[in-house]
Amino acid sequence: MVDSSPAPEAPRRLVVELGRKTAEDLAWLVEADNLNKTTVVNRAVQVLRRVMEAQHHGGSVTIEDPVRGKTETFVIV
Repeated sequence: MVDSSPAPEAPRRLVVELGRKTAEDLAWLVEADNLNKTTVVNRAVQVLRRVMEAQHHGGSVTIEDPVRGKTETFVIV
């Protein structure tokens, strides 16, 4: 039997220039969860896509922060 599933996609290299705040946030995320930069960026892209899909269909994303006692709705423009 021949395996007809598609071959795994080759990784793609991306070089980006980050502003100071974004670079600090990336460093914080890497340190906070003991992740590598690639994992953080991959997750960020996946989350952004889901948020934009939800917005496209009239939805939104709400974050509940029990420490501050606040709820925020995020809108990406």
